[in-house]
Amino acid sequence: MPLRTFAIVNQKGGCGKTTTSINLAALYARRGFRTLLIDMDPQAHCAAGLGVPEEQIEKNIGDAMVAKHDETLDKEEYLWEISRNFQLAPSTMMLTALEAPGGALQSMPDRDRRLESLLALWDKDFDRCVIDCPPNIGLLTFNALRAATETLIPVETGFFSLRGARKQRKTVDALVAQIGKPIPCRIIPSIHRPSPLARTLLMRLQESFAPEVAPTVIREHETLREAASFGQPVCEFAPGSEAESDFTALVQWLEEIYLPPSPIVEVAAGTGSRAAELALRVGSLSKLSQPDIIGRIHPEETNDGTKF
Repeated sequence: MPLRTFAIVNQKGGCGKTTTSINLAALYARRGFRTLLIDMDPQAHCAAGLGVPEEQIEKNIGDAMVAKHDETLDKEEYLWEISRNFQLAPSTMMLTALEAPGGALQSMPDRDRRLESLLALWDKDFDRCVIDCPPNIGLLTFNALRAATETLIPVETGFFSLRGARKQRKTVDALVAQIGKPIPCRIIPSIHRPSPLARTLLMRLQESFAPEVAPTVIREHETLREAASFGQPVCEFAPGSEAESDFTALVQWLEEIYLPPSPIVEVAAGTGSRAAELALRVGSLSKLSQPDIIGRIHPEETNDGTKF
């Protein structure tokens, strides 16, 4: 089976992105899948949440991306073994410099495909890969989406998060159309509080994005914060807890809906599909830069100074 790779994406901070990444990867490993967690966020929260001391990280995922991708690359130099079947490719703050103007990644001709190239070397060693993306749309996120077979968007069941989810979904649509391969997108309700307002917003989320919304929610649990503070996924910190059961249900759903990828078929113009419409509006990577792509969908999100 091909390596199944999830990119966990959201430009909004505090939506449970890293918590989802850590616990999704840990539960896949617990199920016997050889699992790789890749931290593409320079804040390096995955390492902190799994008890990996940042000062002991000698090589990070950025170093692996810019290294020569052939048989001489030793993955053991870049990965930390967290537990059985579970390895982490950590990040550090140095990852910020990688995509900055003049950075090592920017100067590479295949700068948007380096993570995809790296996983092509490692795909026989893993069954599942989870990528924790940074909270912005830049070259690191674009690398993650190119390497992914699926995208997951954690969305807090709050008013502003719901509004942001619509923009986030449009952005992902535009990037996926630019990449030129089908990448299913799922919405994961997260940090859900049992209140009338939260239940109403959850219902609106389901109405807006059905059938992409997961039928299970990740509730707000103090246990998740405690587990992170002890450097453990919740399945190790509090086995049998409600927090673990939420992520177990999510993994079960993701496995139930999984269909192995079929050969890519070029979508002809005039089919009326969302992918075809976006592909026609966006164009090819060789002709447009990433800010151009986002600007044609919603130009108000191109003023952050992002450079490609």
